[in-house]
Amino acid sequence: MLHDLSARFDLVPLAQVVRPLRAVALPLGTDFFLMGAAARDVMLLHVHGIDTQRKTQDMDFGVMVRDWGTFAALRQALIECGEFEAVSNDATHKLRHKQTKYPLDIVPFGGVERADRTLAWPPDEHTVFDCFGMREALQASHKVQLPENVWAQVASMPALAMLKITAWQDRKLTHPGRDAPDLLLYLRHYLECDNYEYAGTQHADLFEVDDFDHEEVSARLLARDMLPLMDAPAARRIVAILQPETDEQGPLLLAKQSGVALARARRMIHALCTELFQKT
Repeated sequence: MLHDLSARFDLVPLAQVVRPLRAVALPLGTDFFLMGAAARDVMLLHVHGIDTQRKTQDMDFGVMVRDWGTFAALRQALIECGEFEAVSNDATHKLRHKQTKYPLDIVPFGGVERADRTLAWPPDEHTVFDCFGMREALQASHKVQLPENVWAQVASMPALAMLKITAWQDRKLTHPGRDAPDLLLYLRHYLECDNYEYAGTQHADLFEVDDFDHEEVSARLLARDMLPLMDAPAARRIVAILQPETDEQGPLLLAKQSGVALARARRMIHALCTELFQKT
């Protein structure tokens, strides 16, 4: 997918961050993509005109590296190029772009992952990150033309939803309300992201129901577009997170943290889970 956002003046800061990041990363054989809240804003607000109501200046990039040595070389080269500065010697993934003052995280994946799709930060390996979904997100990323003739790879909405589900699972108790609103935003609005004709021609069965519900159909369509990103074990992992959140007698923590009316949120989560269950 290609999106031309070169005329969007408000994306100039993103372009100013991506340009030196690309100049440093590519010679090291390191591919990367924009994820997180900045990717949410690009895909929903700038590509599809849907107000996210939660604009951010944080920029999170997933960087595919061969090993920890490559990640260390990338970080050092970013600082030495003069465009970025370290925020903390302990949190080596956190940098700041000097010109825009925007903070950015460079989160490694690929060769640094363990068998369970997590990484343990050296040297003490006490801090553990879950990399699940990042390789899939890079493979399914969209190419976006930013201002000043800068290109960026940006996570697609199905990939963002998958990443958001695992992020919610990790942070639902420590950062309540951080991830659930974004996930429900994707579920509610996916059909509006230029997907009506596509849904009508390739997923007509979604409309052949007596009790048609726009938001449930949107969630089901998003689930169907998530499925090609996942193998059966990955689908089982996502369903295991979501299924308890569809039980009317359960805690409904995901729905409660979403900012959406409880019954509506549960119905969308149930619709998403039902479709994903087909691959488990």
